[in-house]
Amino acid sequence: MISGNTAQQIVDTVRDVCGYDVNYIDTNGMILASTDQERIGTYHEVGHQAARTAKTIEVYEDEKYTGTRRGVNIPFRYHGQVIGVVGITGEPETVRAYAHLTLRIIRLLLRERDLDTSRELKRAEYSYVAKALVSNDAIDEAYLEQFLKQYGLSVKDRFRVILVQIHLTDRSENITMAEALAEEQLQRLKNSFFGYDYPSRYILIMKEETFQNSLPQLRKEIHEPMRAAIGSECTLQGISRSFQNAMLAMASGQGPLHEFDSLYLELLYSGLSSSVRDAFLSRTVFGLCEKEIRILRTYYACDMSLKKSAEQLFVHINTLQYQLDRIHEKSGLNPRRFKDAVILETALSLSDMPRR
Repeated sequence: MISGNTAQQIVDTVRDVCGYDVNYIDTNGMILASTDQERIGTYHEVGHQAARTAKTIEVYEDEKYTGTRRGVNIPFRYHGQVIGVVGITGEPETVRAYAHLTLRIIRLLLRERDLDTSRELKRAEYSYVAKALVSNDAIDEAYLEQFLKQYGLSVKDRFRVILVQIHLTDRSENITMAEALAEEQLQRLKNSFFGYDYPSRYILIMKEETFQNSLPQLRKEIHEPMRAAIGSECTLQGISRSFQNAMLAMASGQGPLHEFDSLYLELLYSGLSSSVRDAFLSRTVFGLCEKEIRILRTYYACDMSLKKSAEQLFVHINTLQYQLDRIHEKSGLNPRRFKDAVILETALSLSDMPRR
């Protein structure tokens, strides 16, 4: 239950406090760790007897038993079973309290280990349910109802899927910190649960009513290195569709937060093959340089206002007019003409979409 290294850390810590030699003895009577290095790996008769009988044994004479010196030997239990013995060398009346101190340290260590195990089991359960739902895998109905109940949810509720992606390319400890921050924020959300999707994505399933109340908070808290995408409203049976829509929203472009309900042209783009996309771009903006692309983006962001665009680009209106003429010559599309402007703006939006 406790490794040799951990046992050695425990006995060394107690020795620093009390100044007496401390032994950690396994249930076979072997000294697993000791502040007296020569005793490690030797047999401790009284320790073995204390483990077998589950009773404290105090020894008042050295070497009365094999490998045993004066001191106190106290067995300790884990989930009702004796798993080891703590022995402290010295006059029993003096060292007895330090033996109990050692037991307290071990109990705290094992309790913390239990908590860690419980957290991992719950995390695995959350991930199982979340992934099964978005994948349309079969889940026992009674189990699912009981699982949802602990979050104040019901199979009759309406839900949304929210994907939270962690994106870091530098040191792994920064990724760990980002994941810890993401989980802390997700755990604060009520009427929801989330699962971890390896390597760095969370699948959050949230009640629709709670989502509407939490949306301002989500918009505020989602920032680099996190990216999030919000799927469509759905029943529990349709949760896989919300997941697919969240995936589509995530792929719609850059930035911290994407909402499926805000997508328009992206819904059309999502069905395009790479060959069709490339063919469209080659006929529109493929031959334009970065500067000309920037001019078009600014021009359309300013609702085709020459004055506002020139101010944004820090150029004279006549210079902007000349540059728009050059774009017309190179692309064959007139940026000032409504029909051509729609094509060019569509090309700009499509170029922002990642390749499929």
